[in-house]
Amino acid sequence: MRRRRESGFTLVEMIVVSMLLAIAMLGLLAVFDASARINKNETDVADAQGAVRYGIYQLTRVIRMAGAGGLFVTQAVLNHNDRGLTGIAPAGASYDNVSGVTVTDTSGTVWTVRDGTDMIEIRGVILSPLIGFDQQTGCNGCTGSQSLTVLPIVGNAMIGQHVNDDATNRPQFAAVDAYTVSASNTQPMLVIVEDGNTDLHSACSDPQPGGVTRYPQALYNVGVITAPTALAGGSFNAVDFGGTIGPRFNTELPSTTGLGEPAQAIQKIRRAGILDDFVFFITTDPVSDPTGIHPFLAQGTRRGNAFQVDRLAEDVEDMQVAYGIDGIITGVTDNALTVIPPVPPALNVDPNVSTAVDGDEWVPNVTGEDVPIDTDFQFQQPFVAGHAGAVFAQHCPRLHGVMISLLAKARDSDPTYRGPSAQGYQVMNSTAPAITPGNYRRRVQTLKVNLRNYAFQG
Repeated sequence: MRRRRESGFTLVEMIVVSMLLAIAMLGLLAVFDASARINKNETDVADAQGAVRYGIYQLTRVIRMAGAGGLFVTQAVLNHNDRGLTGIAPAGASYDNVSGVTVTDTSGTVWTVRDGTDMIEIRGVILSPLIGFDQQTGCNGCTGSQSLTVLPIVGNAMIGQHVNDDATNRPQFAAVDAYTVSASNTQPMLVIVEDGNTDLHSACSDPQPGGVTRYPQALYNVGVITAPTALAGGSFNAVDFGGTIGPRFNTELPSTTGLGEPAQAIQKIRRAGILDDFVFFITTDPVSDPTGIHPFLAQGTRRGNAFQVDRLAEDVEDMQVAYGIDGIITGVTDNALTVIPPVPPALNVDPNVSTAVDGDEWVPNVTGEDVPIDTDFQFQQPFVAGHAGAVFAQHCPRLHGVMISLLAKARDSDPTYRGPSAQGYQVMNSTAPAITPGNYRRRVQTLKVNLRNYAFQG
C-alpha cells in the first residue's frame, strides 16, 4: 500500500494527458490561424475597396473639369489616341479594350497598357486656376511666339472686377508659378487662351421642340511654354502658339491627320490657363512585377511628346469606360427613353442603364455595342478653316457624361476563397483576362460623372 501511494503516473495516463493537451493546442492554433486568415482577408478586401475608391475619386475630379478653359468637347474627352501627337502608340488607337497600346514617359520608358482594359484621356485647365483678362491686355493676336501679360485685377469697379492676384483670398494665382516650375525645353507645358469676342457654336440647342440651349464655345488657341511662368511679375512669359503641338489642340477632331489647325488671331482675351492633358490606363511594372500579377492604375501627364507617369492605385485589374451621348445610335434601336413605342420590353428594364445592346445612351457598356468616335461627341458639319463664315449651331456637344468602372483585387491570392468573383469578374464589355494563378477577392465600383463644362442653360 505504501509503495502504491508513492508511485507516479502510469504510461497510459501520460499518453492520455499528452493527447488531451495536443488536442487543446491544436484547437487553440486553429482558432489563431482562422483569426489570422480572417484578419488577412479583411485587410485584403479593405485594400481592394480602398484602391477602387481612390481611383474613382482621382478620375472623377479630373473628368468633372474636362474642357475647362474652353476646349471643344471632342478635344476635352478622348476615347482614341490623337493621330498627330506622340507619346501614345499606335497612332489613332482606340482606347476601348486596348490591344498592344503603349505609353512613353519622359525618361523614355515604354509602359504597356494591359490588353482588354480601357483608357481615357482628359484635357482642360484642371490643376490650376483660370486667369481673367480685361480684353485689352494679353497678347498681340496670340499667334507665333509671344509674351502673355496678366494684371492682378481686371474689369471695371463699377460693373464688376475679377481678382487674379490676392495672396489672402486667392492664393491659387501664386501657385501657378510653382506648378510650372518644371517646364523646360524637354518637358514643355501647355497654355490655352480664349477669345473674348468670338463665340463659336452659339445658339446650340436640342433639335426636338422645346429643347434646351447649351452654352456656346469660344474660339481658342493652345500654345507651349518651355520655362516657368512669372505671374507674380505679371506674365506667362513666352508662349509659342505655333510649332507642332499647340495646333493639334485647336482642331475640332483629334482623329484627323496633319499638323492641326494653326492659331487664329485673337485680339481680346477673355481668360487663359495652364492646360492639362491626362491619360489614365492600367499597366504593370516589368522590373518590380515581372509576372504581371500586380497591375495598377496609372496617370500620364503630357509633357510635350511624352508623359509623366504616376502610380495612382495598386492592384487595379481593369478599368472600363462608357460615354453618355445624346441620341447615340449604334444599332437598330436607340435609347429606351426616346424611341417611339412599341419598345421591346428588354430595353425598359432599367430607364437609366440597360443591359441590352443599344438599350441606352451609354456606349459601349454592353458587349456587342459599337465604340463611339470623336464625331459622335459633337454634332458635325463640313469643316471651315478658322471657323469663318460657318453656321455653328450644328456643332453642339452631344457628350454629357462619362461612366467609369474600376475592378481591383486583393494583393495576395486566397486558395480557400470560392466566391463568385474568385476566378475573375467582367465589367461592362471588358475583354481583359483575370489575373492568374490563384483565387482573389475582388471589388468593383462604378460611377457616372457629368461634364460640368458642357451643361444645359435655361
